[in-house]
Amino acid sequence: MASKNAPPVTETPKSEMAGTDTLDRGNTNEKLESLEQFRSDATQQALRTNHGVKISDNQNTLKVGSRGPSLLEDFIMREKITHFDHERIPERIVHARGTAAHGYFQTYEDHGALSKAGFLRDPGKKTPVFVRFSTVQGPRGSGDTVRDVRRGVG
Repeated sequence: MASKNAPPVTETPKSEMAGTDTLDRGNTNEKLESLEQFRSDATQQALRTNHGVKISDNQNTLKVGSRGPSLLEDFIMREKITHFDHERIPERIVHARGTAAHGYFQTYEDHGALSKAGFLRDPGKKTPVFVRFSTVQGPRGSGDTVRDVRRGVG
């Protein structure tokens, strides 16, 4: 049974400052250290909207009463939702799996009778080449395990 003299609910003090630094300083490597010169410390800086208005409360929305619906006049919440809704989610990298080879192609004799390509007509010419053999096929969302390598490599 709930007590009639329950302590009042207290709110956390609202702060106009950004939270603490979330970077794990104990976990570092050479790559993270090279990025340090480009990092800016936003600790103790005021949070702001896209229009430069200071944000005093970033975690709660304006509501009708204590449990009511959110108000449309809460422009900070609407801005956050707009950012979330318009975020571009990139499609997975096409043909991410495969094998590649690079080197030089050099013909041993003149193949001018078969082709007009210059690199096939000059036996002494070295042409740099890069070849990639993909093992994955299928449109977006298809399974990576469903493949038929008998169709060839592409």
